[in-house]
Amino acid sequence: MIKPMLLFCTAMLLGGAAAAAPSDYPTRPIRLVVNFPPAGPLDLEARAIAQHAGQLLGQTVVVENRSGASGNIGAQSVAQAAADGYTLLMTLDTLMTVNRFIFKDLERDVTARLEPVSLAGSFGMALAVRPELGVASLDEFLSYARSHPISYASAGYGSPGNLAFEKLRLAVGIPAAHVPYRGNAPAVNALLGDQIQAAFLATPGILPHVKAGKLQALAVSGGQRDADLPEVPTVAQSGVAGLKNYDVAFGFLVMAPKGTPEPIVRIWEKTLAQVYAMPEFQRSMASLGIRQPYAGQAQAREWVRKESEGWKAVIEQAGIKAQ
Repeated sequence: MIKPMLLFCTAMLLGGAAAAAPSDYPTRPIRLVVNFPPAGPLDLEARAIAQHAGQLLGQTVVVENRSGASGNIGAQSVAQAAADGYTLLMTLDTLMTVNRFIFKDLERDVTARLEPVSLAGSFGMALAVRPELGVASLDEFLSYARSHPISYASAGYGSPGNLAFEKLRLAVGIPAAHVPYRGNAPAVNALLGDQIQAAFLATPGILPHVKAGKLQALAVSGGQRDADLPEVPTVAQSGVAGLKNYDVAFGFLVMAPKGTPEPIVRIWEKTLAQVYAMPEFQRSMASLGIRQPYAGQAQAREWVRKESEGWKAVIEQAGIKAQ
């Protein structure tokens, strides 16, 4: 795996806890709340973590899906739970980097009452269109958008697809109408059904359609090319003025109620480092399109800080609001 992950895992495995952990933790099953529906990458990673972490800790880790309100409902249930290490949250980072700016009172009631424990990987997106649109590159798509009305799909206001497209739109000054759907699968279907012209979508959701020739990936959002679409350039590699610094990725976070004892947080850092280092875990995450970085609390906090700054500006300029 990539060096930063190895350094993190080694440090956690060798360093141990900063303070003596409760000798009897855990003594009962641990609840890992996933604030999105079952069967998506977040849920599947949570279940893989629960299986391996449960074995390492000698206790059952039970995954509980509590979806709704862009992840806020499940997050609130964890924010209100006892800070004792027996209730954790598995969430998309937008809970902390986006939702707090578009949902009234969320920071007071939820995000300020949670703290990151670990950064559990990241993923990028691909800008996809139908081949019938007649464009073969990002530059050609932008030219098309300047002379034709276009609409794009996403999984909702403040979702990764909405954010990635708005950041692109603001950088190059193209007009585009946003059409939100209830999830990624309906957004993919809308694109396939010629209801909209484009969408930033997670690679695993469109890969079969790209391979079948039903969709065309014009560019990927991250700073590096996607291993599943190696021939597709990044947005920054497109040569378009204003996009040379475009780099969009989203992370998964393991979080705990604020005030969880530091020794318990360190137990989870160490346990998660062991899980992340497992070859079978790495292979299963790669199949879901989940990439580096995997890291502990310090890097998770820095990720949230940096991404919050960037997305706050996009949200304000694009006028993204909760619906």
